[in-house]
Amino acid sequence: MKDAEEKKFKKLFGISRDDLGEVLLISPFFNVKLAASELKQKTFFKGMIFYGLNGVYKNKKITFINTGMGQTLVADCILAQDPKKIKAVIFLGALGAVKNLDIADIVVIKEALFDTQYHGKFGINFKEGAQNKFYPDAQLLEYSLNTACEKKYDLKQANVISIHTFWDQPVQRAKELAENGVQSVDLECALFYAAARKKKIKSIAFCFVSDNIISRPFWGKFSTEERLAMKNKASEIVRLGLELGRKLM
Repeated sequence: MKDAEEKKFKKLFGISRDDLGEVLLISPFFNVKLAASELKQKTFFKGMIFYGLNGVYKNKKITFINTGMGQTLVADCILAQDPKKIKAVIFLGALGAVKNLDIADIVVIKEALFDTQYHGKFGINFKEGAQNKFYPDAQLLEYSLNTACEKKYDLKQANVISIHTFWDQPVQRAKELAENGVQSVDLECALFYAAARKKKIKSIAFCFVSDNIISRPFWGKFSTEERLAMKNKASEIVRLGLELGRKLM
């Protein structure tokens, strides 16, 4: 059974479990070049689904993996890991603001709710849906806030509901989310935290705000300044993940 799992892992990732760093940075869509520019002694790998690189950041070995977008791929990336070998997983993503967040803000996800009402009327009270709530590791959250302060990054804390679709995002539903205390939406964070909890691996998620689903949807136009700000924040969020990863080893 173990031999079969190792073969499956190498097929999907293009690398063996033993060759990974103790801290994983995973992202649904950030290009590995963002991490590669910060790392030394880089080696790239590519499997049937996942690809990434190993590298050294300030004398610490860290692995960056691009999972592809969507809950299934992100969760499978975590579920495939050996908790005896991985100290922590750090998620780097993007989200759509609902309220109290601005374009290009960087946030740490302090609370994620899994949306069980796919293509149906929104019917979950955010405060009462405790069974659908997932959280970062408390120690990692503290380290993250301290690291952001040291690096002078403006890191905000936010909650998120992980929805199932980019396509079906009616404004009325977004307003209902806002009324129920939801600050943002994404595709992956809740299941990322859930999978990490199942595997008993410490986890934390960082995202930058790429749009506002009520007033500035992702299919709308953005100014040159906004696009540049988001590009800069994408690089900043990778550096934040690397700094946190270094401190965990």
